[in-house]
Amino acid sequence: KTSTTMEDQLDGISCIRGYIDRLVTGDNRCHGMKVLLLDGTTTQILSCVATQSEILSREVYLVSRLDDPRGNPNLKQQSPTATNPRSTISHSLSLQEETPTHVSHMKAVCFLRPTDTNIGLLVHELSHPRFAEYHLFFSGILPSSLLHLLAENDPHEKVRQVQEFYADFLPINPDLFSLNCRKTLPMTCAAGTAWARDHNPLYERNLMGLQSMLLAMK
Repeated sequence: KTSTTMEDQLDGISCIRGYIDRLVTGDNRCHGMKVLLLDGTTTQILSCVATQSEILSREVYLVSRLDDPRGNPNLKQQSPTATNPRSTISHSLSLQEETPTHVSHMKAVCFLRPTDTNIGLLVHELSHPRFAEYHLFFSGILPSSLLHLLAENDPHEKVRQVQEFYADFLPINPDLFSLNCRKTLPMTCAAGTAWARDHNPLYERNLMGLQSMLLAMK
């Protein structure tokens, strides 16, 4: 029994599925039809453990990318090169490219990586809210500076909750995970040299992914 319990605890797919089950209900605080807003990485993570039909059967009206100008009218005025939606993303979710105009009464559940870019997109979203309320879930540890930035930029008081779900990795199999990071060998070779700072973003991505894995399966 102890062995089975340990195997279940170290099952990456089960860990992520548990988070997704809580996510689609806003951790039991978001009932009724809702919109699910993702970023490029969380789209991949979600598609590893759930199909489009499974998500939509959980009172999710549509799934869309927060960083895609085609689905987010708040980004229409930005340069098309400011975001690069789905250019390098492979997933099984069929994303809604245009947000219908009759969803302002719905609630939004956001599942995003805790990055400066995503917080900037959320600040922009909250300044021109498209939905009745927002439930924010981040796939890793949210720095306090970014949390304060969110708190200071919710003029319409639409945010109902902010939580951390440690799901910042792709569960390929129950015992195999990936961060989907390329060119990690040059980063390793540059450690301790003057070129190390050129790989800081990749290093931070790996660090956040490993933290998430450990916290998800502690």
